[in-house]
Amino acid sequence: MTVILNPSPPASQAGTTAAQQAQPLLDGLGRAQIRTVSPTQFAGRNGSWIMELTDGSRIFVKKFNTSATSPQAFARSMNFSTFARNYPQHAPSTPKLLAGDESTGLLLFDYCSGTSLAHLIVQDALPVSFAADSGRLLARLHSGPTDGLEPAGSTLPVQMLRFGVTHTRYLDFTLAELSLYPTLQQDGELLQALEALQDAEETNRKSPIHGDLRWDQFHLNDSQLNLLDWEDFCLGDPARDIGTLAGEWIYRAVLDTVTSRGGADSPPEYFDENSATTMISHRLAAVVPQLQELWHHYRLNSSTDDSQLALRVTARLGWHLVDRSMARAAMVSRLPGIERAAAGIGRRALLDPARYSHALGFGKD
Repeated sequence: MTVILNPSPPASQAGTTAAQQAQPLLDGLGRAQIRTVSPTQFAGRNGSWIMELTDGSRIFVKKFNTSATSPQAFARSMNFSTFARNYPQHAPSTPKLLAGDESTGLLLFDYCSGTSLAHLIVQDALPVSFAADSGRLLARLHSGPTDGLEPAGSTLPVQMLRFGVTHTRYLDFTLAELSLYPTLQQDGELLQALEALQDAEETNRKSPIHGDLRWDQFHLNDSQLNLLDWEDFCLGDPARDIGTLAGEWIYRAVLDTVTSRGGADSPPEYFDENSATTMISHRLAAVVPQLQELWHHYRLNSSTDDSQLALRVTARLGWHLVDRSMARAAMVSRLPGIERAAAGIGRRALLDPARYSHALGFGKD
């Protein structure tokens, strides 16, 4: 029986239902009753709550949204828990999965204290060791055994760009999407480059990968770097992880062009093309050493001989910038110019990864 005493703030109906479903799992573990239910700070595609128990301990509870999440998400999360238990030398530090119930789509984890790197990077407080630490972390993960891992499906929207979206999806388009999507769909060079990347990633599905690296997946707790959310854990191309993380760096740098973060001067009230290009170039130059540090420590700790890895990393980085702008377009009526600039940089990297790989320092061990 679930006991929720004085929830603060008041639990939503979804949170109360999740608590009612979580309590039998906790009972099976011999844990205390649930006392309070609180939503997490950032809402995502799945339901998530922090639940405090009557003994003072806390757990993190996730409930998969079946309409927004891959059907394999639950199984992949469970697979990573098994992987981490069997191969701790390859698994990044992460909160322990306590229990799961596939019928309700519920997962219970130890609570992860600390701060999301999505918060730290906006505060100019990213640890100086993060590039090296993440490079080593990914090298260990990608060097792990692949037994029993499900091959990754493609996350690249080749079919959408070639044939269009469904009528239902079209009816949900924002004004920004109505403007952006025709531009993308009519870009033959972009589609050709995306198809080439998809083929290359399918050919190189050789490693355990996280599959969805973003700033908010990393948490820092007492100098311990934790990597969360393993619902896309699968057998895939390591370039997908490295390129996505590098793309997060570049995307943040481009968006920061219109801020004074990082000790930069306040941006001008109006940009012309020349001043915008100059300021974006300065922002990108500032993050390249971090990308080179990430690459160096990855290669230093990886035994894989993959002569084309740097090209695929750069192409995936490029697509990530386009993808982030598509995601932003789904939230606004007009896509800001700085988002369009990020997508433009991404397009160029995707179309000519050899050129941009050299500029970013990838390929140099």
